Amino acid sequence: MSSPLAFTKLEALGNDFVLIDARQRNLKLTPDTVRALADRRHGIGCDQVLVLAPARDADCLLAVKVYNADGSPAEQCGNGLRAIGLWLLERGEISETTRLFTDGGKVRVGPGDNGQILVELPPPDFRPAAWGYIGDSPDQLMVDLGDRPRPAAGVSIGNPHLVVEVDHPVSADEVLAAGKFAASEPRLNNGANIGLARVMARDHVDLKVCERGAGPTPACGSGACAAASLLIRAGRINSPASIEQPGGTLVIHWPGGSQPITMTGPARLIFEGNLGWPNLRP
Repeated sequence: MSSPLAFTKLEALGNDFVLIDARQRNLKLTPDTVRALADRRHGIGCDQVLVLAPARDADCLLAVKVYNADGSPAEQCGNGLRAIGLWLLERGEISETTRLFTDGGKVRVGPGDNGQILVELPPPDFRPAAWGYIGDSPDQLMVDLGDRPRPAAGVSIGNPHLVVEVDHPVSADEVLAAGKFAASEPRLNNGANIGLARVMARDHVDLKVCERGAGPTPACGSGACAAASLLIRAGRINSPASIEQPGGTLVIHWPGGSQPITMTGPARLIFEGNLGWPNLRP
């Protein structure tokens, strides 16, 4: 039997995570093990599992592997990065210039104002190939939420996102319908997270997201960045903007062009423990 493995349960705006520091051991998680950990009745319960590994680049403190609750890998996770930032901050491992390596690119994490955590992500990439579109005309990508088809815009924030602007309060059924579309649309080569965004003011957006591999979540950090960047680019809102989700609010700042996009918001440690189950081999 493998030796116990320390873990930390964290949340950021209700988006919850199991964090495992595997910098000192060779840890391989199978999809079955990830699903078992994420199970809310028989496991710990989470939207994503975050695994910290040794840095691949000299300018990064560590590397991050992200796994969705269904066992599938994710390129990165905005709220998860803020949770990692808090975890590192409480251990004295973080500064204003700390960089982490993710499969979606290098990111900077650091302390924000009023006890919040700041994450600087790579510039939004609006090229269809970047967010996985393999059709001929991305401007013809339409999502039917049950009333009428609505246009969806795409962007990569290191991971693929679709955003649909709506003009009404969004229902749970509409979020599920959007998620079903993003998971099954054949013109997306690897699915996508999808957000339904309602512009409330020039600096305020109401957003609900269905995450690829996790389903509807109280908040999605990269989803907030996706919605903000697309709406800023379209001239619909200004930067910075408050992106309000069921779990709380993130402040997103993007100057435009090739500039990185910055997300600031809270994170919280819930509890810590040791895993002797499932059989996690060191």
